[in-house]
Amino acid sequence: MSEILDVQVNPHQALNKGEKDFNFFAGLCLPTIIRFAFPDYYIAVWLLLVNAIETGQKDKIKKLLRHVIGLPRGFAKTTFLKILIVWLIVYDKVSFVLIVCATGPLAESFLSDVHNILQSSNIERVYGRWDPAVDQVSTKRGSYHRRPLVMKAAGSGGSVRGINEENMRPDFIICDDMQTKENDNSDTERAALFDWFVGTLLKTVDQFFATVMYVGNMYSDHCILYQLKINPHWTSLITGAILEDGTSLWPQLFTIEDLYDSFLHDESLGKADIWFAEIMNDPIDSLTTLLPNPLPTDILTVIPSPDAAFVTIDPAGYRDAADDNVVAAHYIIDGKGYIAEMDGGIWNPGQTAECAIIQAVTHNATLIAVEKYVYQASLAYWINRLMHEEGITGIEAVPIARLQNKTKEQHIRAFITELYSRNYAFIRQKDRSKFVYQALAYRLGKKKNKDDWLDCPAMGLEVRNQFIHLLGVRSNVVPGSSARVRGNNTPF
Repeated sequence: MSEILDVQVNPHQALNKGEKDFNFFAGLCLPTIIRFAFPDYYIAVWLLLVNAIETGQKDKIKKLLRHVIGLPRGFAKTTFLKILIVWLIVYDKVSFVLIVCATGPLAESFLSDVHNILQSSNIERVYGRWDPAVDQVSTKRGSYHRRPLVMKAAGSGGSVRGINEENMRPDFIICDDMQTKENDNSDTERAALFDWFVGTLLKTVDQFFATVMYVGNMYSDHCILYQLKINPHWTSLITGAILEDGTSLWPQLFTIEDLYDSFLHDESLGKADIWFAEIMNDPIDSLTTLLPNPLPTDILTVIPSPDAAFVTIDPAGYRDAADDNVVAAHYIIDGKGYIAEMDGGIWNPGQTAECAIIQAVTHNATLIAVEKYVYQASLAYWINRLMHEEGITGIEAVPIARLQNKTKEQHIRAFITELYSRNYAFIRQKDRSKFVYQALAYRLGKKKNKDDWLDCPAMGLEVRNQFIHLLGVRSNVVPGSSARVRGNNTPF
């Protein structure tokens, strides 16, 4: 997305453009705050809501529209909602807005900001003057565009039963972070709030046509956001900070490197579950996760000389941006396995082969094992050929398959069992965190899971079972010797 640009238009042009262009309207509302255009997800939320409201009002349907929205922490969620409400007001889509937050003061602050935007010079110049007859902390009421307009603020669990202003009931209710994590952590408080939400708040709406928009974070699989997500009567739009294609939801705010760094920090403190709930809106469920408990955090500070070393490769091709080619170097020390190094990316076969050979030479390995499926099996041939051309000896590349008819998931879970038992471990913290991130994102029973950074280290168990006889003395492979790898010289 590009940055918001300064443009000059007359009020009539601004009114017409603002109706069709939410990003233009956002810049009109908060010209000193909005620096970047809202990304596609936000525009989709706006369009979905507006189309539903316009369709309902046009067809005079007696209906309650229910929308549940999940956005990650720190992604300008509340700012977006304030601008959205102002848009609905200035284009005459709503008449009675009820704002509900976790506490009364939070809701009143939200209301105050909406009120101030409506009274800003840009908005008044284009849409007309807003001068409420009742201007209280929790209530703004008056005439706007020759029609009544009411805005009220309330805290969760507050007194809203039978709410009625100007002979109207709310036709738009916005719940912004109505539930706190502390509330969700208490079974009693969570149940009480949910009862209030369903039995009191949802019953305050206009009896003819109204919209409820619940916006929050997925604290757990018990929280209100989750309950509404799985309810067929609610339209759900929930996203995490990292999209399925591995990109950031809003790169101008948080690059993918920023997000991954925040995960590394939280995971290193043993709080990866909180990161997934708050940033990815994906709480960890013990029934569907590969990691029901945190992995041991033992990281070697002194690395003894390994008894043997080998490299595993999980190739993924180079046209599918959803999966990485991953290479891992393994050590065997006193019978235990260690991941010495992992690297990966969207590589062509030549790059994958070179990375594997470099790791093998660097870590004094005698074996490179390549997953034996589809085209991957041929990669072992080309690695051997490349090493022969470069005069690298003492390393053998072999194809390897999972034995005993194991599925890939069973193969990965067996490796995780070894990690829990401390029979396998990661030497580098960043490799461990990469593994933990993908393991926590993995969902048992889901058809499509990313597992490249899981499958590659897990192959170490099969190497030890099938090729232990090749993991001997490595006298012909000495780091710093004449063995070398030329760039981009594989015959593909």
